Amino acid sequence: MAQVRKRVNEHDAFTRMHQAQEAERTERLAPGRAKLAEVQRRRERYAKLKKDFAALFTLANPQQRGKCSEEVFNELFALGDLLVRPAFTLSGETGEGIIEQIDGLVTIDGQLFLVEMKWWKTPIGKPEAAEHLVRLYGRPEAHGIFISASGYTDAAVAVCKEALLQGKVVVLCDLQEIALLIEQEADIQEFLRQKIQAAIVDRNPYYSPPLAGFYRVD
Repeated sequence: MAQVRKRVNEHDAFTRMHQAQEAERTERLAPGRAKLAEVQRRRERYAKLKKDFAALFTLANPQQRGKCSEEVFNELFALGDLLVRPAFTLSGETGEGIIEQIDGLVTIDGQLFLVEMKWWKTPIGKPEAAEHLVRLYGRPEAHGIFISASGYTDAAVAVCKEALLQGKVVVLCDLQEIALLIEQEADIQEFLRQKIQAAIVDRNPYYSPPLAGFYRVD
């Protein structure tokens, strides 16, 4: 009987030791597994983002495309670890209805940037750029990001450059740049930082950072 008890105790001790080793191994591997799971989730999100972005070009209805594009850009900004506020509207205080529509708001290094997106067939001109600047001038701490599917006129670039004298930083993006960022799964936050720096230091709001192999996010 004593011998049987001894064998049972030895078996129990071996089991406890094995369980302790497995628990230690699991704990040791947990961070790596969590990292792999996060990478997989990001890949899945980017795969969906690429699909949703491509679908925008098949939409003929401007309102539908505008709504869907807001969702696409919100996801892109979120993947770049940017704080995001989705599109919103502001109404007048005396029954005027909607007086402002903002396509989005992001925070980069503690600075607020209002986002404006245009799917026009012709380049964005000075009046459209100036309209976005009016929104910024009405918000002392806000700066601007403009995204265009059709580029910008020289006059639009010039008025955005002049805005820096009033303390407003405006960066001009082409939709093609955004498409490459999504395709490369690149870091849009670093991309925008470089554009912001060029707008401030070089007074070039339309600077285009090189995108080949640009800051791939893993």
